[in-house]
Amino acid sequence: LGATRGDRAPHLRFEIRPAGRGAPRIDPKPILDGWKLLESTAVYRAAGRNPFFGRDSTQPSVGQILLMSKEALMRRVANNPRIEIYGCGERDILSGQIDRRVLASLEFLAASGLRPTVSSLKCGHGFYTAGGSVSHHSSGNAVDIAAVNGIPIVGHQGRGSITDITIQRLLTLQGAMEPDQIISLMTFEGTSNTFAMGDHADHIHVGWRPLYGESADGSSRQSRAILKPQQWIDLVSRLGEIENPHVRAQPSRYAVKVVRPASGAHAAE
Repeated sequence: LGATRGDRAPHLRFEIRPAGRGAPRIDPKPILDGWKLLESTAVYRAAGRNPFFGRDSTQPSVGQILLMSKEALMRRVANNPRIEIYGCGERDILSGQIDRRVLASLEFLAASGLRPTVSSLKCGHGFYTAGGSVSHHSSGNAVDIAAVNGIPIVGHQGRGSITDITIQRLLTLQGAMEPDQIISLMTFEGTSNTFAMGDHADHIHVGWRPLYGESADGSSRQSRAILKPQQWIDLVSRLGEIENPHVRAQPSRYAVKVVRPASGAHAAE
């Protein structure tokens, strides 16, 4: 806060700085307006519930779990009684060494009724795989699951097994969350990321390619330059020009009322 001037009323200037080297401070109003509009629609949650505070925050939906920050997922996974983690693996999580996608996938399985027992993250796993390539575990981008719902993976692979059910659930992950590797003794028709390997009889390996780090194709440099400083300013200016739609809090007079059937006899029709 600075000294007031005769031609300007006292005020507080609020700005945010996007991530990235050289990013300028920008006006957050267009972004906050968008968040406020989403809040009024309740599109990501049940109306009247707050997924971030209070009693409702302890039972987030699967969609909310996949949207959580890495920090929030670190706390949830480390304290989730439905996820069993070995000692130094928990330290890997709490020290921030494990990729967000790994954490979100473990929470995703637990929220789906599949309680994973984690046997390997980064700690305790070799830098190289048995085939001699660099393991995704070495960068915190993979997890080995030795049991689900207390049922060991060893001796329980094949059609209809707990391994089958777990992998089928993992295959529903899409976009950036889609694993690059799901390794067991099983492969699944129509998939490009499931592999059968003989040394995976006792666990399911789920891995992702690292998102960051130097690479031969320069992709890491590209990730640091997604938006240049001036482009941030142009983007926020353009967002400020877009008029937000009016979202009704109550149904309009044109809404069609849903009539509940007298019985559930034709519920599937």
